Amino acid sequence: MTNFLFAKNKTGFVDGTLTKPDKSNEKYMVWMRCDAMIKGWLTTAMDKEIRSSVKYANTALKIWNDLYERFGKESAPRGYELKGIWDEIDSVLPTPRCECNGCTCNIGKKITDLKEKERLYEFLMGLDTEFSVMRTQILATKPTPSLRTAYHLVAKDEQQRNIVAGRKTTTTPDAAAFQVSQVSRENQSHKKGWQKTDKTSSNNKSGHCTFCGKDGHIRDGCFKLVGYPD
Repeated sequence: MTNFLFAKNKTGFVDGTLTKPDKSNEKYMVWMRCDAMIKGWLTTAMDKEIRSSVKYANTALKIWNDLYERFGKESAPRGYELKGIWDEIDSVLPTPRCECNGCTCNIGKKITDLKEKERLYEFLMGLDTEFSVMRTQILATKPTPSLRTAYHLVAKDEQQRNIVAGRKTTTTPDAAAFQVSQVSRENQSHKKGWQKTDKTSSNNKSGHCTFCGKDGHIRDGCFKLVGYPD
């Protein structure tokens, strides 16, 4: 979407550089029309569930900022919860640090890096099986990404899964409607067959049913034998 807006020379409406002029300004109505057009572009590109949450935003900038707060950054509450757990672990098992003056051994940094990798592995190993592909990709990345980067990748993968799952759910009624339509057509065909049989049998006045013993139809078209139509 950023690339699309750049091609249309409209990025200023979503990055805040092209501010809304006063109503007394001669460019006010031109700006409002352009902003309304960009809002239409943004909402058209959204899923229906997301669109309904930003439909009351007054400008394209407000829509853009709202989307960034929700989807452009990692989940702060979940990240804070993880950080709180590891801070508690550090208080019980503190990381050793080099205390020599003018340290050149870099021991403290190495220990910190190892601790960071340990936490990364703990995080990846604790993921559900549905994230096995993402876990393999992260472990195969060189150099090994930080815990923050790995968490962001997993969160984005989970977000994509939720979007796909939502789309599958919304398509279920269409499939059901298609099945109902098929059944309806079959019923109509069935009724036409009965009407055709009834018409043929009524014209066949010379026929005699060997099942019920009445004239005017044959055994194959006897309602008492094959059942009455709907």
